[in-house]
Amino acid sequence: MSDEREQVLEQYRAKIREHREMEARLKRMREDVKGLVARYNKTEDDLLALQSVGQIIGDVLKRIDNERFIVKASSGPRYVVGCRSRLNYEKLKPGTRVALDMTTLTI
Repeated sequence: MSDEREQVLEQYRAKIREHREMEARLKRMREDVKGLVARYNKTEDDLLALQSVGQIIGDVLKRIDNERFIVKASSGPRYVVGCRSRLNYEKLKPGTRVALDMTTLTI
């Protein structure tokens, strides 16, 4: 009887330790989510600020040559655009999010 009780108590203690570990993991994950949501909201606010200054947000689809790219604007259409010379062309890979000047449609 005593051995059986000790086994059950040890299983109970193990479950309690496991529960505490899971709670700690859950707390860390919730904190991570909170941080990610804050970063996401800041990014969205930054994008809205860019658009309000007369810039269009788009994604680079393809590089045509050294200075021209095909960009899909967030509003829908695709444009063949140039790029300012001071930008690093190597960073403009397909999928990169960019801001286009409203009047000249340059990156």
